[in-house]
Formats: sequence, C-alpha cells, structure tokens
Amino acid sequence: MIDERTALQTVAGLHGLILAWETDAGVVQADYDYAVPLPADATTARLHATVIADRDCHARLELSAFRGIRATVGGEVVATGEPRIEPFGNRHPIRLRAGQNRLHLEVTLAEVNPRLSARLVAPDGTPLDAVTDVRPHWRGIIEDRRAPLPEARNVSLWHQWNELCARPPLLRLTEESPTAWRAWHDAFGFTLRELLGSTDSTAPARVEVVSSEHLDGYRRDRILFSADPTIAVPAWLLVPDRPNGAGIVSIHGHGYVYGESVGISGDDRSREAVGKLRYAYGARYAERGYTVINPDMRNFGSRHDDETFRRDSCDTAALRLSLFGRTLMADQLRDLRAAIDVLLAQPTVTGPVGATGLSYGGRLTMFLSAIDPRIACAVASGCLNVFRERLTIDSSCGAQFVPGLLRYGDTPEVFGLIAPRPLLLELGTIDGTSPEIFAMDAWAQIERYYRAARARERLDIDVFETGHIYHGARAFDWFDRWLLGA
Repeated sequence: MIDERTALQTVAGLHGLILAWETDAGVVQADYDYAVPLPADATTARLHATVIADRDCHARLELSAFRGIRATVGGEVVATGEPRIEPFGNRHPIRLRAGQNRLHLEVTLAEVNPRLSARLVAPDGTPLDAVTDVRPHWRGIIEDRRAPLPEARNVSLWHQWNELCARPPLLRLTEESPTAWRAWHDAFGFTLRELLGSTDSTAPARVEVVSSEHLDGYRRDRILFSADPTIAVPAWLLVPDRPNGAGIVSIHGHGYVYGESVGISGDDRSREAVGKLRYAYGARYAERGYTVINPDMRNFGSRHDDETFRRDSCDTAALRLSLFGRTLMADQLRDLRAAIDVLLAQPTVTGPVGATGLSYGGRLTMFLSAIDPRIACAVASGCLNVFRERLTIDSSCGAQFVPGLLRYGDTPEVFGLIAPRPLLLELGTIDGTSPEIFAMDAWAQIERYYRAARARERLDIDVFETGHIYHGARAFDWFDRWLLGA
C-alpha cells in the first residue's frame, strides 16, 4: 500500500513543501518529515524537481539555509549560494510558466544542515494554488505486513498530526495595535500560566554555601537553595569583585554536566563543549561585573540521576510528572523563579535582572522571561524555532513541552509575552536546531508582537555565519545597554 502525493505538500502546518527530488543516485525523499536527508559521503548534492503549473504566476522559493544552495528555475539562476543574511532569509522571487518548470539545486554540504527543506509559496507566503503537480512524487510506503486497506482512507497517524498542526492557533494576535496587543497579552499570558500550572516557590530558599573559591575578577560559590520542600537546587553563584549592580540568570542547555556554562569542565568532551559552543557565558558576565546565578536544572549536572539504562531522562521525568498532572517545564520554572529570589537577595544586586541561555537554556530563557516580569531583559540563543517543526522531526525532549500549548500558540507567542521588555535572539546560519524557513517565520511573528506593543526598538536579532553556539557578539552589549543604561 502506497500513499502517493503529487503536489506541493503541507507538513506540520507548513505548506508548499517539495518532499522528493531526483539525484544522480536516484530519488531521495522525506520520511514522513518536512525535510529530505542529504548524502553524507559527498561534498555536493545536485537535486532536481519538475513543477507543473496550470498558468503563469509569480511565486517565492524558500530554501532551508542562509548559504550554500545554488538554485535555478527554468535555466535562470535565482540563488547563487552566497551568504544571504541581510535581508534575513534565503527567499527568492521567481516566475513559474504554465506547464513544466525545471528546478535545480546545487547544495554545498559543508555549508548546510544535512537535512534539506525547500518550498514554493505565493509571494505573500500563502499556498500556491497554481501548482498542480510536482515530480518526482512523494511516496509513503505502508508496511507490507499489514493487510491491504482502501488507499482512499487515511490510516496513518501522520494524517492526524498534520491536520492538528494545520489548525491556526486560537490566540494569535489579530491586529498590530496597542489595544489588541494588551488584550492578547492578558489572554495568552493567562492561558500559558494555566497550561503550565503553578510555578511559585513552595518553600523558603534556605541558601547554603557548600564551597567557595576566588577566581580572576569574581568569587565562585557552590550553593544549595530550595524551591519546594522535596529537593534542593544546586547552583553556581558568581559574585564579581567590582559589581555593577545588575544580575544575570544564566541557564545552561543540554550537555551540561560539570558546570560548563560557568567555565567548569571535567573531561575532554566537556572541555570541547566549553570551547566549541562558547558555553562559559555565565563566567563572562561575572567578569563584566554582573552577579550571576546558574542553577543545575532538573536532569542535568548534579541532578542527573544515573538511569542510563532508561530512555532519555527528560522524557522519563516529564512522563512521570504527567501522571500527577504536573509538567516538567513548570518545575524547571519554579526553580528558576526561586533562583531570581536568591539573586535579588545578594548585596551586590541593587538593579535589574536579566536572563540568558543557549539551546535548552534559550528555551527556558523564553519561558522564564514570558511569565516573570522581574526579568528586565533577555538574550535567547539557539532556540529560534517552533514546536510544530521540532515535534515533526522527533528532535526535542519532554523537558520543553507544555501540554495544550499548540492549541493556542507556539514559540512566537511565548516570545511575544516578553514585549515590551528588551529581547535579543541569536541565530547561527548553519544551526541545525533552527532551520532557516521556520526561524524566519518565527522571527516575523515575534516582530509583529513587538510592533503591536510599540516596542520594536527593543527587539533585535544577531544572525551569524556558524552553528549552534552562544555567539555573544551583541549579547554582552545588549545587557549593558538595557540593564546598566550604558
């Protein structure tokens, strides 16, 4: 039994996708996904597709990398493969002719994510209804051990997933006016808090200093504090010799074992992460005079229980909590909000507090800043994507999900709650966690919320030509500007 699709596809609510391509080695296609895997044993991939239109029309070709993809349509070069950061996005106006239009892509594999996505849409981003056929066809093969069923009936859960994703969020901003934004902010903010459940501390902080050492320009304390009566939260507290009065909540990402985000490494892999990912951003802020708190999040660092025989620890923790009607995200946010309490209690913190993190740390920065107005400024790195895309490729973990969220909004809406407070986003051009098409769609939505809040000047993006790292080229100055008035 074969599920054959002959036109531009919609996957995870994203329309206009080309899911199958001709290559010298035969047809390659997506595997119930929005992206096509590229060969790993070559330097260049040449992909070809034929797009059939029932009339002449203008269209827009969107490619999933900021560089490294050369595209021609009907023999005309529409993308050279050169870096395309300004204007943001690898999007190109094209003209389709009635009949067959030959599309060729030449992909430099060293400069792109190994999974390619491309789509054709109308110039305004809406579905392109002039396209009637795309060749080669995408063919999903149902397992042959099953009894044959009528092909006209959908039996794969993939159809249900796509239908759910295609539904528009119930609480997306409808117009860019301050009045509409305030109403949206109240409604979506309330809904998000209801979906999360309580994130308030349920126990006194009871801060205990476990160890202390002086480094170049700051003191590094290992502390314990409480956010609920059950377990303590380990954290690193960095106290500068010459404090500037402001505080930073530094939030680590996946791969945190020893204290990498404050510059502590314990083995070769850890040392590589600190250098390659520019992971020690917490220490860099302390060197600049910020008082920094960096908690070990649940399932990481000292809080990673040795359950290696089980599935991913984030998924396991999320599943266990769900049986009690709780979310792991709410528990992480409870710990982070208690960390703000501890930070504000430090004598060296007399001014505002910011939050920052990479990857999962960027995701937690998003949620924390959205629900806690004490975060006066935020820098979120390596997380400019959407949950629809993350779920589709099975490339996310239970620590990030809030049940029910996609009914009402996605990451752009959560980021939008941070407005009108300053927000800087970091995006690497070859960051596989933030594919260009989804990243630019998310960015456009976030811009709408900041424009509606009349705070567009407080939103910025740092796009840089590398991968999944904490870039920092504008982040440090961003905090200096908005927290210190520098």
